[in-house]
Order: sequence, then structure tokens, then C-alpha cells
Amino acid sequence: MKEENKKTGQTLSDIAKGIQYTVNAAQDVVEKFYIKLLDRYFDDDQNPISMGINISDDTSIDIPLITLVTPTGMELDELEVDMSLRVDGIDKKKEITKAGDEIHRASFNISFASGGVKSGRDTNMIDLKMKFKQGDAPEGIQRIIESFANNVIPKDK
Repeated sequence: MKEENKKTGQTLSDIAKGIQYTVNAAQDVVEKFYIKLLDRYFDDDQNPISMGINISDDTSIDIPLITLVTPTGMELDELEVDMSLRVDGIDKKKEITKAGDEIHRASFNISFASGGVKSGRDTNMIDLKMKFKQGDAPEGIQRIIESFANNVIPKDK
């Protein structure tokens, strides 16, 4: 079995890094949502897209449309991982830190547990359960919206 593992080159660290990448990718989606939000409410010259409203015959207000938005996004709340792995070997690794310290650690060479079903689940699979929750907008987005909202002042026509 160790021969097979060398072909795939999988270690427990590789699996952990892959899971961390998944978490980071979920965060990237949230960040892109807020960037697109700003793009939607600002023109090419970075000015807010506004709507003029007449309050009376003599008074109007220009309202930046972004002030009418309540931005909420989703954020990863929990990640549950269920997998069956077989340790095919353990390599000893030696690393030198930037401070010059020598650290010895183990690197687990792994493969998925071969075939079969465990508790109704194929043991060759990784089950990821990601739970998201509604999140508040980043502080920077909130401040931008608040700044424009505070500057909505009626003016004479």
C-alpha cells in the first residue's frame, strides 16, 4: 500500500490544507459579494449613484442609493468533516525555524480506507458539512453607507 500512496503523494497535512482551502474559498465568496455591492452603487468615476426626490415644490434631496441597502452576507459558521483514513506510513521530518530552532515532527502518509460502508457512508468519501449564518457587513461597508446617509440633506431647488 505504501507504493500506492507515493503515487498520490497524500499526507494528512495535504488533507488538512485542502480543507483549509475550502474554508478560505468560502470567505472569498463573501468578500467578492461586498466588492460587487460597491460596484453596483457607484459609477465609473467612483461617485455614488443617486436618486433625486422632491420633498416639496421648493426642496429636494439627492439620495445615494447605497444608503437604501441593508447589506448582509453569509459567513461560514461551522465545518464538520467525516472521513476514514488509513495510515500507510509515518515519516519523520526535521525542520529548522527562522529562529534556528530544530523541530522534529511526524508526517502521516495516508490513503482513504479501502472500500466498504461505515454507518451508511462510503469510506472512500469525505463528507463535508458546512453551516453558514447570516453575518453583518464588514465595518468598512457599514461606515461607507453611514457616511453617505449622514450627508443626505434637503436643499433648495
